Amino acid sequence: MLKLDLKHNVLRPFFLSVILLALVPLLAGTANLDQNSSAVPLEMFVALLGIVMLTPVFQPEQDRDISDLIFSKFMDPVRIWLARILCSLVLLAVLISLFSGYMALRGCDITMRLVSGALADAIFLGSLRMAASALCNNTVTGYMIPLVYYAVNYGAGNKLGNFYLFSMTAGSYSPKIWMLSAGLLSAAGALIIRRLRR
Repeated sequence: MLKLDLKHNVLRPFFLSVILLALVPLLAGTANLDQNSSAVPLEMFVALLGIVMLTPVFQPEQDRDISDLIFSKFMDPVRIWLARILCSLVLLAVLISLFSGYMALRGCDITMRLVSGALADAIFLGSLRMAASALCNNTVTGYMIPLVYYAVNYGAGNKLGNFYLFSMTAGSYSPKIWMLSAGLLSAAGALIIRRLRR
């Protein structure tokens, strides 16, 4: 049952993410970039994959019939949600690593800090989406919250301090620790909220 669940709720976002990554070279430079310039496509475009990949965590249970069925089973639904999250995170890390490798092959100065920073941003944005979805029990609202936050970063710039999404373009990497920590806490909070909603 779990294998079937992952197939239906994780693979579709994965393939959508692959399509989005294929569009990134059309939107931003991905060749012969220094370290700060290499952060631009990773932070501004690749990090958005977190919103896509962490979308399906609670989505099936938003249907009342499916929710009733899941909660009537002996297996704790938290185990199902954790499996979806872990699978999505692994695929997210693979996608970001592969795209970073592609940039490296094209002469970009890619470091592990850049890769891990992009992953931290993706987890943060995806966890915002999870938390909003858990609170509102609505997929559309779940998308809007991280997208609004993303847009705010364009206007507010580094006034957001440790929660500025594009800090690596300015050569600052410490905010990514804050982003990752906040992302993991938001994901844990989303699980607790969704579990209590039963």
